[in-house]
Amino acid sequence: MGKITLARIDSRLANGSVVKDWCDSYNLKKVIIANDRTATDHIRIEVMDLTVPDFIESTYLKVANVKDFLDKNEGEYFLLIKNTGDLEKIIDSGAQITEVNVGVIHLSIGKKSLTELVAVDDEDMRIFEKIKNTGIKIFIKTSINDKEEKII
Repeated sequence: MGKITLARIDSRLANGSVVKDWCDSYNLKKVIIANDRTATDHIRIEVMDLTVPDFIESTYLKVANVKDFLDKNEGEYFLLIKNTGDLEKIIDSGAQITEVNVGVIHLSIGKKSLTELVAVDDEDMRIFEKIKNTGIKIFIKTSINDKEEKII
């Protein structure tokens, strides 16, 4: 059975050096990019694969398939999700997650800036509180070199 050592909420999903930097920092060699739209879009997958180093195994899944995938595959994974709602679904499915990093959540209608690159609404804050109450470590850190910030 696999487990998620680090989950990262990032509106961009796999972008720039995100996968390399976080996988290097946590000594991970496998990444799951969970997003319903991306999982079925071969062009998006090809573009995102350009940002994933060759030595890191990438898997693209629909959000609902993450737990089943982990049940059938061994190892530790870096999970990238686009938003808090998708993360909540994965946690509610029973997937084992050690830490949650909030990286980038773009500002949009109804959201307010929590930091320069993280914008939230009441639903995001409810989910952050729920994650914290499950005992999963949750923090804001946009890049690997930034200082870790508490959310709540």
